[in-house]
Parts: sequence; structure tokens; C-alpha cells
Amino acid sequence: MTRTLDRPSDGSALSPVQVKRLIHASLGLLPVEEPKPTVPVEGHVCDMPIWSFSKSRIPRLHIDYDDGSFFTLTAPEGMPGPSFPGYLDCILFYGQRDLFISEHTEISVYRILKTLGLDPSNGVNYARFRQDLHRAFVMYIVTDRFRHPETGKRSHVYYFRAMQNMVLAKSRREVSTFYFDGLFLKSLRSGYLKRLDFDFALHLDRQGEALARFIYGHLLKRLGEKSIYQRSVTGFLNDIGLGHVARMETKRRNERLARTVFPALDLLKGEVIRHYDVDGKGNLFFIPKR
Repeated sequence: MTRTLDRPSDGSALSPVQVKRLIHASLGLLPVEEPKPTVPVEGHVCDMPIWSFSKSRIPRLHIDYDDGSFFTLTAPEGMPGPSFPGYLDCILFYGQRDLFISEHTEISVYRILKTLGLDPSNGVNYARFRQDLHRAFVMYIVTDRFRHPETGKRSHVYYFRAMQNMVLAKSRREVSTFYFDGLFLKSLRSGYLKRLDFDFALHLDRQGEALARFIYGHLLKRLGEKSIYQRSVTGFLNDIGLGHVARMETKRRNERLARTVFPALDLLKGEVIRHYDVDGKGNLFFIPKR
């Protein structure tokens, strides 16, 4: 006896998935469990300015995005300093293989400082490292930037930290262990680590270019496969955690752009962008390097 496949009541054609399910059922087989996505998407850490770009130590950073989503970073003991992205890059670079299969990696503070061109025998460098890692440990993030893995909607607010726990060796030559938050790691594994050129990232870290380092990762994601990426100047400033600059009166804002943001963008030419420009209406245009 041949069994016909019933069409949906609205008369529409069956989807390939529906056809497969009905054939499976007609053969008397148990339904096959389809794999469901489990990783929140789009809230990549490259969009999250989790360190300070200056000597100021603001305790809280809040960003409202054009699509209605938000990002809030609270740092009860102050933001980590401009050297923090370098520390983080070293941990991720040397530990990336570990972090794709587990939530922790091991590295000595000596190796981190040495890689960044900082004197590992200098007690001040070690003290600054511990202070920045301590600040990073106690700060936390609240955001609805992640899309639900099944619905694709920004229907939930996520609360998490970058670091889950740390075991810092008293001797900088001994191995320390760094455990990352699971959500933070999922974001890293979803493409950020694969796209990143660590040689260039560490070059920026050694030069102390924290802002350029953040914009580098940020633009890698935003450009994607686009032939051009357009963003208003105020929107771009807000995206990279410089909303206070976006709110300045025009003359002061332009002076700050010329002094900080544009020099940072110039460092990225030939690496992630071929060119960038600003039109008379206050829009930024980025041409990717291909």
C-alpha cells in the first residue's frame, strides 16, 4: 500500500525537511533527533571593549546600539589598563589549541611579558600585570547582543565574565592557569580566533596601541565578506566604546578623531583595510584588504 504525503492545510508545498520526516515515519522508523544549534551568535567579543584605551579608569561602560540591543560592562575596581589586550592576546595565542577543547590554558607570566617586549625581571611590570588581571577578573558583562541559537532573536539577556577563575603563580617563571567563561569561549571559537592574525595583533600590543588593536578585531567581523563597510562617525565611535567622544560638539569631536581614532585606523591600512574615508555628511567608509 502506497502512502501519500499530505500537504499542509494551507496548500503550500512541503519543505525538504518535512518530506524527509514523513518518509521516515511511513517506513515505521523512529524519528531522528536533529542537531540543534547551542551557541549564541553575533555577540562576538570583538565587539566588546573590555579594557581602557587611556589612563582613566571608568567603572562602567554602556553602549546602546542602533538595533535596540545593548552592552554594559561593569568594572568595580576599574577597567584593566591599555596593556591588558596584550596579556590577553598572549594567553589566547599560546593557548588557542587548549581552548578549543577545554576552558583553560597554562602559561607563565614570564613568557607573556617576554613576548610583549616587557622586562620580565622588572617587579613593576609584574605588579601591573597582576593588577590588570585582577580588574579583568572582577568585571562582568550584561548584554542582549547574542542571538538565540534556535530562534535567531535577541530574546535573552546574558550575564557573564571574561575570566572564570585564575591560578596565578607567585613566581613569574612558574606556570599560571587561566580559566575562561564558557560563553566568552564560545564566542572566541565561533570564528574570532581563526580570523585573527596574531602576529599583527601582537605587533600592535608591543607598540602599546590598544585602541588600534581593538578596532582591528572589530573591523575583521564587521567587514566580513563585504566589498565596503559604511558607518556614521557617531555610530562607529559608539560601537568602539567612545560614545562620550560622539557626544562632543563637532569641533572637539573632530580634534579627538584626528588625535586618536584616525591614527589608529592608519595603523590598520594594508592589514585589514585598504583604505578608509569620511564624507561631508559624517559617514565613514571602509574598503577591506583583499
